[in-house]
Amino acid sequence: MAAVLVTVCMLVLGAPNASAPNVVFLSVDTLRADHLGCYGYGRNTSPHLDRLAAQGRLFEDCVTEVPLTNPAFCAMQTSQIPRTLGAFRNGLPLGNDTPTVAEQFQLAGYQTFCVQSNWTLRAKLSGLARGYEVYEDHFTNKRWGFFKNERYADEVTEIALEQLSQRDASKPFFCWIHYSDPHAPYRFHTRFNPWDNEGKRLNKEDRTRKRYDSEIAFTDYEIGRLLEALPLENTYILFAADHGESLYEHGYLGHGRRIYQDGIHIPFFFTGPGIQPERIQAPVRGLDVGPTLLALAGLPPLADMQGMNLLNETPPDNRIRIIETYGGAVPHLPGAKLILKGRPPQRQGILDGPWKLILHENHPELFRLDTDPKELANCSAEYPEQLERLRILITEWNEGHPRSQTEGTALSEEDRRALKAGGYL
Repeated sequence: MAAVLVTVCMLVLGAPNASAPNVVFLSVDTLRADHLGCYGYGRNTSPHLDRLAAQGRLFEDCVTEVPLTNPAFCAMQTSQIPRTLGAFRNGLPLGNDTPTVAEQFQLAGYQTFCVQSNWTLRAKLSGLARGYEVYEDHFTNKRWGFFKNERYADEVTEIALEQLSQRDASKPFFCWIHYSDPHAPYRFHTRFNPWDNEGKRLNKEDRTRKRYDSEIAFTDYEIGRLLEALPLENTYILFAADHGESLYEHGYLGHGRRIYQDGIHIPFFFTGPGIQPERIQAPVRGLDVGPTLLALAGLPPLADMQGMNLLNETPPDNRIRIIETYGGAVPHLPGAKLILKGRPPQRQGILDGPWKLILHENHPELFRLDTDPKELANCSAEYPEQLERLRILITEWNEGHPRSQTEGTALSEEDRRALKAGGYL
């Protein structure tokens, strides 16, 4: 039956030939945009990514849907809102009834493979393995000292190179390569020190930022190795992060429990044949990744996709974007899933032009990002009409996007402890 379905879909979509383009989805976990040179960072963290970005179409203003790994990538791989998918927390997998970008590529006759590196994206926890002939998620590095929850960048590159060497060169491929090194705890790499010798006596905050930047530089180097092996003459590359990271801004270190710009603003660009270098200011979101990946291969979008094809479309300036977070993973505790099914998000936010509203309990925060990009001055008392307008828009959005009641996969004790160590519980 599956073979018949593939044949039918290939007749509809068109079987690829030798000239069909390859498409690479390249992503880095916990990577805030403003720590890359191509987004204006002053330290040399990302020379390879900077050169790649300079060749393509870069989006200055992209935000994630949820600043948690699995919800963010479920949104990218389906172009649907995480809450409507039921995958709004780590540990709640994507349901089998939702089609993915990888499945669309596979049905079109593409070879598909994925190299993973983050514990929350393992097949049994994420539901994202569908459509990939190879979904490599067997981790061996014990990043937290005694948990096997991440794969380092050098191993990610080695496995990706192995997959590339084994592919059938007569067929196009779609692959997703995911690096996780900028995720806490940050390691310092002596060979990769974008801070050089500045500030021998650093405070706690700057020591943390120095380690974080070192992880980015190490990852960038490994991405450079991968790029050298890709057949770039007929390959499109789309690069994005799942979410950013707060590095003590607003007194917070980490991600997933706040929705300030440092945690939700993500890098997003794509390059390839015929793509002219340009920087675009339009409001972009993680939902746009899926339809854009398909468009790069000339494939039609999936049904119910809510994002935009950024190869051929430009979002309007008045595009409204909603961000929310539920604060981590579903704990494997008696009754926890029943309790969490009805629990509202910890925080919700809305971006509308220069205005941003964050709702958290009874403490609304209103910012004008054009004059206050670091979100330091809550101006809700000064602009009550904007506060009320944006509140109404969030309420209307909630009514139009009811949450799925998916309970998710039960976590093993090993999963639960690893997620707790990673700050997800």
